[in-house]
Amino acid sequence: MRGTAILAAVGLLLGGAATAQAAPAAVAHEQFTFQFGDFTGGGQLDYPTNVQHAPVVVLIPGSGPENRDANVLGKSHIFADISDALTARGFAVMRYDKRYVHPDGTADYQSFYSKLDLPKMLDDAGQVLAAAEASPHVDPHQVFLYGWSEGSTVAAALATKHPELAGVAFQGPVAQDWRSLFTDQATRVAQPYLKTFGQVLGPDDLKRAVKGGGGLVATEYIGFVAPGSYNGTDYTVSPTFDANGDGKLDVDTEFLPGLEKTFDTAFQPGNPFNIYGPDRALPSVLDQAKALRRFPTLILQGGRDANVPPAGAFKLNAALHGSLRFYPALGHSLGRTPSLFADDFQPIDQRPLTDLACWLSEHLRQK
Repeated sequence: MRGTAILAAVGLLLGGAATAQAAPAAVAHEQFTFQFGDFTGGGQLDYPTNVQHAPVVVLIPGSGPENRDANVLGKSHIFADISDALTARGFAVMRYDKRYVHPDGTADYQSFYSKLDLPKMLDDAGQVLAAAEASPHVDPHQVFLYGWSEGSTVAAALATKHPELAGVAFQGPVAQDWRSLFTDQATRVAQPYLKTFGQVLGPDDLKRAVKGGGGLVATEYIGFVAPGSYNGTDYTVSPTFDANGDGKLDVDTEFLPGLEKTFDTAFQPGNPFNIYGPDRALPSVLDQAKALRRFPTLILQGGRDANVPPAGAFKLNAALHGSLRFYPALGHSLGRTPSLFADDFQPIDQRPLTDLACWLSEHLRQK
């Protein structure tokens, strides 16, 4: 993907896109350096060489230390896939490594979780947008934002500052406050997943649950219940989740109270969820909907999304009067998943890629 020009993988362009060629277009990559606070970050513009001034889509990543490919768990790299799909259809794509993240996906985790917050991510995305609009390879009047998950709140806030944008697309948008979202993950996904292994779970049961085929959300909350499970050796139930002191977790009576206590700590300064604290987050996309109505908007939502509740996408679509594309069998990465519990960032399906390209083509401004 990086470096010199390569041939795009798709041979035919969709009708109505920026150009319509019968043969694959060559794709070139312009490298960028950004000063994100105390960190020198990077990004790249992928653009088709057979389009003089291409419409451009700026990709804003989801939660965690994501690089420009959105390489998650080594299972998928959906931003690289989105770029391949769109550049083959005549669009340029700008993508970047989040602050404190390197191109190979390694990161300064201490700085990421202690120094970074959503307003700083907004500042970083603003730099990237400005670079995209200034590039001689793109049409500055045909600029779109694409925000995934956490990045949906960043894309929404950035769009409100840039009325010149041609449109905004959201993938798995965040439509509620963060603590409510994490509680939803626990009650909608993690708790019912745990109950498939029993009502009262001891260390051996928790070990089976970790290794039982659940996706990231289904299993990550087990790390709160048994902190030693992160190193795969100790599944002892934390006292926070063991109110009666029997060494086991009662999934109905002890899981949620223990989780609330855990959240109280996790949202404090210096802890992992503090990045989403009330004074360090951005409003949900739903809270920003009124200011977004000036733009054409697209919402891409998987029906088996374990990270965000699909109901939020429907609420957002009603508030925006936008275009919702709903995929019942896809997960948070818009990849195929056999169940909600198994949602684990599989490669993005072809259908949302096609729908995105069609929507972008339909909303190109007439010159």
